[in-house]
Amino acid sequence: MSLYHRAAGIDHLERLAQGSSPIHRLHPGAKIITTIVYAAAVISFDRPVNPSGLTAFLLYPAILMALSGTPAKPLFTRLLAALPFSLMGGLSNLILLRAPVFFIGSIAVTAGMLSFVSIMLKTLLTVLAVLILIATTTFADINWQLTRMGMPKILGLQFVMTWRYITALLGEAASMYTAYMVRTPGQKGIRMKDMGAFLGQLLLRSFDRAERVYQAMKCRGFDGVYRGAAEQRFHLSDLVYTLGVSSLTVLLRFFNLSRFFGALVNRVLAELLK
Repeated sequence: MSLYHRAAGIDHLERLAQGSSPIHRLHPGAKIITTIVYAAAVISFDRPVNPSGLTAFLLYPAILMALSGTPAKPLFTRLLAALPFSLMGGLSNLILLRAPVFFIGSIAVTAGMLSFVSIMLKTLLTVLAVLILIATTTFADINWQLTRMGMPKILGLQFVMTWRYITALLGEAASMYTAYMVRTPGQKGIRMKDMGAFLGQLLLRSFDRAERVYQAMKCRGFDGVYRGAAEQRFHLSDLVYTLGVSSLTVLLRFFNLSRFFGALVNRVLAELLK
């Protein structure tokens, strides 16, 4: 993907957060709390040789994506960036944990295989939950709510400024890249001998752009406190959503729903085949 397309698409999730679905209209605090509880339940799942219990957690992102109308493609495209790190950890378990747990025919399913599946599922579920939060809640609302929940204001300001400046930085890089390609027709990329000068110029232009952004903020009355979101009331529907989703998540953490339904289906089939 070119720098131009990255600069144009970096804020795609932010645009999705401007929707008007029932999930979008929920209080930011309700969505943040349920996301934290969900991520904690998935990460704390301590049975790597039995990852079937994690499959029930797929209901959370599936239902939220359906109710909010969030498309799957932008979420899974960004999810791919986190998978290589988990993949390396999972591959090490494939090598180290070779003890067979059960057999499928003549094929031995080892503890490393099950641990690998568990690690990948945890990564998929937690990152997807965070991406859905970003796709249904504006970054300003997330920052505002986290600040109210005790996050230092200076840290929240750094998050917001970094998020906002990524697009500007990529825009500068895209402009420089376009100028470079115009001056080097037939070149498919930046030559290594020119990379140092390119990055140096990008750094200098970045400093200059940051200074202009800061001066513009001061002209608009910026006093060190970011006020990008209006305060919202926590309604009864938000409380019901928070308690309901959190309770269901905790239940799934300690109760293997997949195994329960599997045993139920087997029992029904056994009764029908009698």
